[in-house]
Amino acid sequence: MAKRLHHQDGFVREVLQLALIVAVAALVVLDAMALFGAYRSVEDSAASAALAARNVYYETQSVAGAQQAAKVSLAKNGKEFIGLETSRSLDGTLVFHVSAQGHADTYAFKYLGYVGLKGWVERMTNPVSTQSST
Repeated sequence: MAKRLHHQDGFVREVLQLALIVAVAALVVLDAMALFGAYRSVEDSAASAALAARNVYYETQSVAGAQQAAKVSLAKNGKEFIGLETSRSLDGTLVFHVSAQGHADTYAFKYLGYVGLKGWVERMTNPVSTQSST
């Protein structure tokens, strides 16, 4: 009887180890999805802000108005406006380059900053993207 209980203790320990492994793997996957989602979201938001800036510029011929439109577009999407630059394309049209920053909320990844990776964690959880109007 005691030998049988000993085998059951081993089974419970293995189940607990498996549950811990699954929980850690789930945290890694969820954090990776959050980081990737934030990166894609800031790219999409910057692209739509660049298009909004271009559209407002062609309506008003005002770069200040275009910048305000980009800020409003990014604010609606919860992103931070970093800057707006203009350039000319080969055919002479004005191209707007909007830079934006987002943020990823993670479960465990943020704690890597406490083990000497603070700069890298900050860059990864606060992605920056510059997109252009076409």
